[in-house]
Amino acid sequence: MKKYRVNESEHFNLYSMYDHLKAMEIDMQEGTRPWDDNVLDRIEEVERLMDQAPHVGSLVDWPTLKRIREIKDERQIIRYQRSLEAGSTERDAAYAFTL
Repeated sequence: MKKYRVNESEHFNLYSMYDHLKAMEIDMQEGTRPWDDNVLDRIEEVERLMDQAPHVGSLVDWPTLKRIREIKDERQIIRYQRSLEAGSTERDAAYAFTL
């Protein structure tokens, strides 16, 4: 089976999504966010992907890389939206897509 390398951006955003989801989990435990079992399922999924791609350049199969790329795209959009909500210009917020 052909293997594909996880690049730096994919790796960074995978780990960034994990941090984002863990922060959501903490907010749920503290009661500042409504409970959502989907967050826990997502944490498990991201942890599994992190195990499969523990570092930049890890070799993974195509379905795994495709899912990592989907998470990367999602995380970049979240970062972009948060930047806009914080008052950044669209140009500055667009830097989210360079990470």
